[in-house]
Amino acid sequence: MKPNKKNIPKAPVKEIVQKDNVATIRIMSFTILFLSFFVYANTFKNGYVLDDFSVIKENWVVKRGVESIPTIFKTSYRYGYWSSADDLYRPLSLVMFATEWQLWPDNPKAGHIISVLLYSLACMLLFLTLRKIFYKFNVFLPFIATLIFALHPVHTEVVANIKSRDEILSFFFLVLTLLFSVLYANTTKKTRWLGFIYLPLGITVYFLAFLSKESAITFLAVIPLVIYFFTDATIRKNIFITSVMLIPALIFLAIRAKVLANQPEMAFVSSVDNLLVAAPDFITRYATAIKIIGKYIWLLIVPYPLASDYSFNQIPIVGWGNIWVIISFVILIAMAVISFWKFKTKHILVFSALFFFITMSLYSNILMLIGSSFGERFLFIPSLAFSIAIAWLIFKLLKMQIESSVVTKPSIFFKANSIALAILIPVTIVYSGEIVLRNKDWNSNLSLYSADVVKSPNSAHMRYYYGLVLMKDKALNKEAKVEFPQFLDSAIVQFTIAAKIVPTFADAYDQIGLAYYRKNMNDSALKYYQLALDRNPTKSITYSNMGVIYFNNKQFEKALEVYEKAVKYDPAFSDAWMNLGSTLGTLGKGNEAINAFKKCVEFNPQNALATYFISLTYKGMGDEANAKIYLDKAAQLDSKYLQPQ
Repeated sequence: MKPNKKNIPKAPVKEIVQKDNVATIRIMSFTILFLSFFVYANTFKNGYVLDDFSVIKENWVVKRGVESIPTIFKTSYRYGYWSSADDLYRPLSLVMFATEWQLWPDNPKAGHIISVLLYSLACMLLFLTLRKIFYKFNVFLPFIATLIFALHPVHTEVVANIKSRDEILSFFFLVLTLLFSVLYANTTKKTRWLGFIYLPLGITVYFLAFLSKESAITFLAVIPLVIYFFTDATIRKNIFITSVMLIPALIFLAIRAKVLANQPEMAFVSSVDNLLVAAPDFITRYATAIKIIGKYIWLLIVPYPLASDYSFNQIPIVGWGNIWVIISFVILIAMAVISFWKFKTKHILVFSALFFFITMSLYSNILMLIGSSFGERFLFIPSLAFSIAIAWLIFKLLKMQIESSVVTKPSIFFKANSIALAILIPVTIVYSGEIVLRNKDWNSNLSLYSADVVKSPNSAHMRYYYGLVLMKDKALNKEAKVEFPQFLDSAIVQFTIAAKIVPTFADAYDQIGLAYYRKNMNDSALKYYQLALDRNPTKSITYSNMGVIYFNNKQFEKALEVYEKAVKYDPAFSDAWMNLGSTLGTLGKGNEAINAFKKCVEFNPQNALATYFISLTYKGMGDEANAKIYLDKAAQLDSKYLQPQ
């Protein structure tokens, strides 16, 4: 009698789980870490450049160190630099800068080292996260993608400019957000308990990404996209994860709204900052915006030349008849149509296209006008889409196995992928060489603007910046005295070109006036100061500059009038308070002078001269006790005010 097969118990089947070779993964991880650190190591000798001044070196809140941390969380991004309208709230990077200033005051080297280290760690984290996301693919795919991302020259602005720590911080926390979201999405009934770890961690790091930069909001669309394309999570679970991630977004938006509630009404975006403002109509504006997106894509493919500014009128405003608008439009429509058509296939190129659209959406000037029309820093996160797409194309061209494969020990694994390595090495060398050379441009404002004015000769901003650096770094000596007057003339030429490009450019006229003042041509200086005020009647620095001339000419009442306007339009303008105090003291208004000097010290606590003037004013009023107090404070700030015993 034959046994009944149905009654025979089946032997338990053991699930065979093939694990990555740890040594191989470590080699790839540390290769990315080392290369991304090495290519930016020559930034360590660079100084403060571009926005580093407004955010760090000339920001009185940051320069007060860690005691300013509560203020940072309660005020807008540039509160410590100006008091005009500012709709940015990015406290996390400012907290880091304040802490660094506390530990290493006025030392850009520390800031550069920290930025490069953080960038390198972020790139390594990206590789490990992409390995988790692309677990169905050959591990060489995320390795190639990360290597291209880490060494793409378009990132030099973000890494070399300390201010752009906000970009790196946000990216670091966004990658962690994706990691924890995917880990949660991949939990099963057996590992459900891990969800109580992954989800809170994901919420926390996503909130930190928001505190770093507001553009983290785009990942509310990226997170469900990644889960849909690269996990087996149900739609219900995907919706749940995305809904939970709304919590940090809503908390941040509420905090931001409260902080910015007391800000003055935002001024309209200037055409100097965003060239699209100058477009005659919406049709032309969108045509130019489409062309600019095409330029972004081209810069990803050919990242040369690179420039720090592309503002009006470096990128001309064009209509729909322009060939580059047509090409850009066709490419974008093709990407959109194919993505919609092939969405259900979950193809990696479809994901890359959608990732690019989502992360570029805030910077495209399609949905809304922002404060800039074009910036290499805006490509920082969107460039990941390009890196992933190129990695996939390399696999296809070389006919490599793109499906998941076992990560064997290093000698076997890298030998099997030797052809891909042979292609990567020259790309790595070219990219690295361009980065190292570009980092040298970011050494100082002088080196940066001297290099970039050649690349963006039609940019009003670029001409203006170059004029500033010619006047400050070439015409003046360390004591801010005119030593090489010929550079004042060169600066005037640059400012004049800027004003011709944008006739409403008040800053350019103000600087022409300052250059003429330094040439001892006060009548010409006042003429251009007035031209600046005609274009911007609330320009506090111009009123302050006029006050210097009036004070030196002993026209104290006129000086008083313009200094009062200077502090009215910029209540945090410490130098204007200083000059106002001097004018009030000269006019015999001692108490008012003391109040003005104290306001100066409030916004610039390290101003020993203002503190000393408080002491002198008290002494002149017969108040010896307060005179002694402030003299001691001045001596603590600067030893030259020490009195002989």
